[in-house]
Amino acid sequence: MTSEAIEMITVPRAEFDAMQAELKRLRREAARDVALTTMRADRGPGAGDEARMFTREQLAEAWGIRA
Repeated sequence: MTSEAIEMITVPRAEFDAMQAELKRLRREAARDVALTTMRADRGPGAGDEARMFTREQLAEAWGIRA
């Protein structure tokens, strides 16, 4: 990477780690907001939908978690 010295800065490790943690938190919050918006917009199965509903036990058995 070629860069002039005036374009480069030094960031203390603790501050860098804090910024990364904040970025991770903000991304998680944004993803949660998108997921909530999507769930609220979904009206559920419509007329003619053949979607099946499974209980936790049925899913666990199908995935091989419980026998």
